[in-house]
Amino acid sequence: MLAWMLEDPSVQAHRQHVPHASLVLDRTEVAGLRADIWMGGADSEVGAPLDAAGLSMSLVIDCAGDMPAPLRAAAATWVACVFADIDGPPMHYERIEASVRTAAEAARRDGGTERVVVLCTHGMNRSGLLTGLLLREFGLSGEAAIARIAAARPGALSNQAFRRIVLGL
Repeated sequence: MLAWMLEDPSVQAHRQHVPHASLVLDRTEVAGLRADIWMGGADSEVGAPLDAAGLSMSLVIDCAGDMPAPLRAAAATWVACVFADIDGPPMHYERIEASVRTAAEAARRDGGTERVVVLCTHGMNRSGLLTGLLLREFGLSGEAAIARIAAARPGALSNQAFRRIVLGL
């Protein structure tokens, strides 16, 4: 069912924007990190526009299933980790944790992924949760992760349940 929804032309037809993302963590800032960490949204106008060439060496985690099909196909690796933006613990949290582990492994590997791009619809809460957990995986505190996300994507992580998860509460 999910695959059908992701490929449905009527779902993709409503796209008016090119997906945009913002740099949250540069690879030079953390020892052993080989990829930059980006966060954004399929329907966002904040950040740099994403294109097929830039995604060819990127691992993309799609938290809403909104990534346009041509850009999904252009990504070196595309991971669907779709969950609802509700003010409460997300369902299937184990899938979120597995996506964070996949992204962390790719970001630490030599010679492969140059960018990890975490996207949802608007680049605010779902992508903020995964990006925050990923930053914690790289040794940042929950507070530092939230500060970086807020600097890159003003207004992000307004979902208080997701914010508490990033803080480790």
